Amino acid sequence: MSKFIRSFTVSALALAVATPLHAQSASDDQDDDIVVSASRIVQKRSETGQSITVVDKAELDRRQTQVLSDVLQTLPGISVARNGGPGGTTSVFIRGGDSSQTLVLVDGVRINDPSSPSGAFDFSSILTGNIGSVEVLRGPNSVIWGSQAIGGVINITTIEPSEGLQANARGEYGYRDTGQLVASVSGKTGIVSGSLGASYFRTDGISAWDERRGATEKDGFENLTLSGKLRVAFSDAISLDLRGFYTDGETEFDNPPADTLPVTDNRQFVGYAGLNVALFDGRLRNRFAYTRTDIKRITTDPTPGSFNPARAKGTLDRFEYQGVADVADALTLVFGVEHEQSEASTFFPSFNTAPDVSDVHMTSYYGQAIVRPVQGLTVTGGVRVDDQQVFGSKTSLGGNIAYTPNDGDTVIRATYAEGFRAPALSEQLAAFGNPDLRPETARSYDAGIEQSLIDGKLRAQATWFRRNTQDLIVFSSATFSLENIAAARAQGVELGLWMQPVPNFTVQAQYSLVDTENRSREADFSGRVNFGNRLARRAKDSASVLVDWKSPWGPALGATFLMVGDTFDDVANTVRLDSYVRVDLRASWSISDNLEVYGRVENLFDEAYQTAFNYGVPGRAGYAGVRLKM
Repeated sequence: MSKFIRSFTVSALALAVATPLHAQSASDDQDDDIVVSASRIVQKRSETGQSITVVDKAELDRRQTQVLSDVLQTLPGISVARNGGPGGTTSVFIRGGDSSQTLVLVDGVRINDPSSPSGAFDFSSILTGNIGSVEVLRGPNSVIWGSQAIGGVINITTIEPSEGLQANARGEYGYRDTGQLVASVSGKTGIVSGSLGASYFRTDGISAWDERRGATEKDGFENLTLSGKLRVAFSDAISLDLRGFYTDGETEFDNPPADTLPVTDNRQFVGYAGLNVALFDGRLRNRFAYTRTDIKRITTDPTPGSFNPARAKGTLDRFEYQGVADVADALTLVFGVEHEQSEASTFFPSFNTAPDVSDVHMTSYYGQAIVRPVQGLTVTGGVRVDDQQVFGSKTSLGGNIAYTPNDGDTVIRATYAEGFRAPALSEQLAAFGNPDLRPETARSYDAGIEQSLIDGKLRAQATWFRRNTQDLIVFSSATFSLENIAAARAQGVELGLWMQPVPNFTVQAQYSLVDTENRSREADFSGRVNFGNRLARRAKDSASVLVDWKSPWGPALGATFLMVGDTFDDVANTVRLDSYVRVDLRASWSISDNLEVYGRVENLFDEAYQTAFNYGVPGRAGYAGVRLKM
């Protein structure tokens, strides 16, 4: 299957390049994206050496995808593993990094779970309803973001306030009694601007324990998501910024090989309050902020004697100061200090023990210089020091170069970046924890080029990367505790293509080769040494092709082709998950400027595959909906 994916993708890219292109103006899709994940300030993507992909609201609407992880898996360098249908535990791996090494932000606020065993974020509760854009940075960036930014950073932005009053709503229904309602309103009056969004999703679902193996009990999923933003501009120099994001998801799940009845209620809240103060005619911009992340998970099970019931709570409070100084036209400094307090609590009623509560605090200092010595060249370098209560101090370095000789038509990039993941609370203080653990660390190199041709009608890019990760935290069979004894390496290439051969017809294609290798020499419980094996649940080959066409008279058609090579579900590489090809079709019709009807068929050919062993995926599914804009 690996050879098929490679040959299919190369053929698709070659066909796209060979297609005649009309010399007309480029669409809005080809504007230089604005990003914030590279330096924590607004800048053009052509001004950073970091590898970043942006998916905007228009693209999300066009794809009609319900679950954000389904969008992410079509992007370069990303693998996704989900336990069953919508609502099942969902892990995202960037460039072969562990899911715990993916830092996730909602409106710039960390949402990784302090109460999970490794601090990993479960993407199951994040739907696309009121998301305004998604920014994915591939590779470490701990200088700016600190702990967990080893594989990469995913920054999710909710609907932004609009200049005039706007309201949007949509509803859809389909496969297995699945329904979704989404609504938002935004606007500005005087010095106040804001937005509110709400979405509700429910489905009867499939059996998480693979139905094609005989399971019959369906595992449903229900989700409520609320978001809001409020900005008060007291003057051109002073403003107050308030943000809130809340999800409540209830998931029925199985524990293969049992077709059982447990339910998890997962509640997540993110809050942000910030004061922005600009001095010296805006050349020094200061941000003072407090953020709060609060996650609660309650699992129940009616089965007598079950060990599933559990309660977990994680909180993260952060106090931040960030300064941005335009010292000169050619020099911008970004600097700041952060203090965070994280707390985790876990309770397992079946064991009749008191709740296990732990907390830790960390103070961080960072500085970064963005230098533009000549036109088209941007050089960025920085350093960060994190001082944590338990593991002590950690220093991270990073730098990148971006050069464009022709205003973004050609961009050459190169990056050196360091990342680290602080030991999670459970890893330091639990029964088998180790207070002497060191942070996991990584060093990464990448280099690439992006080229725009034929008046922006064709854009191609290629990136090579390599990352070495040391001191990975795993359970040692020798000491019966967690130790920094594992290591891993990931290297590969990412190829991308965007083209518009005729007006209103676009093709996007990407191919990723992510070659991961276990570099651990420690034997497991069976005495097996897994050195040289591939890392679990990370495909070596993956590719996607998206085709969209909008007719002159209203209807629009599109298709997504996703191809994922085989993976292994275990570190010993004894449980193989077969490769698969999935095809989705979509259509929409703009009846008027304010009304659109749409529909799609997912998994058109009813492909049977698994991204986690013994957990199935939905078969062929159809949906239809209506969208209103006011």
